[in-house]
Amino acid sequence: MNIPSRTPRHRHSAGLAAALILPAALILTACQTHPQVRTQSAPALNVLQYQTFGFVHRPDTDNSGYTTLTTRYLKDAVSREMLARGYTLSDKPDLEVNFVVGTKDKVESSPVGVGYGGWGFRRFGWFGYGANDVYTVTEGSVRIDVVDHSQHALIWSGTAAGQVTDKARNNPQPAIDKAVAAIFAKYPKQPLVANANVK
Repeated sequence: MNIPSRTPRHRHSAGLAAALILPAALILTACQTHPQVRTQSAPALNVLQYQTFGFVHRPDTDNSGYTTLTTRYLKDAVSREMLARGYTLSDKPDLEVNFVVGTKDKVESSPVGVGYGGWGFRRFGWFGYGANDVYTVTEGSVRIDVVDHSQHALIWSGTAAGQVTDKARNNPQPAIDKAVAAIFAKYPKQPLVANANVK
């Protein structure tokens, strides 16, 4: 079990600076076995019509103009999941994949003796009433967008969210692998009915 990063209020700026210095740290992990995942599909999506996949020329994780370690880890993890589903990697793919990662800091307070909250956008970190201590917690998210190359249209998107810990900052690849696997566990296996699907 990972212990959540907790920073007193007067150390808030230093904690935020550290998160910005390490781009690969924008990946999530927590005490729970699986991150919180949400997905969205295009209406009447038929994944069986696609045979090949690739990656957009410059993913959002490479907005600095070079390939980051985060992008390399994400490409490896996504390739594993797509190949396992029968797709073939191609330079002229039917589907293109993009990645988006991000973090935000939240200041929360707790009384003495209250423990770690868990997954959920409103339940990260230390919490309670009549707080004596104030902490900063960093929430992170990973989003994977799958795009129909010929139509230039998003057909499926999955997002995993959770708390960024010191362990994930120091060694982000296992957290990336876990998040991507959790997202693709909800990837459609057959054609969907003709309405938007949000889970």
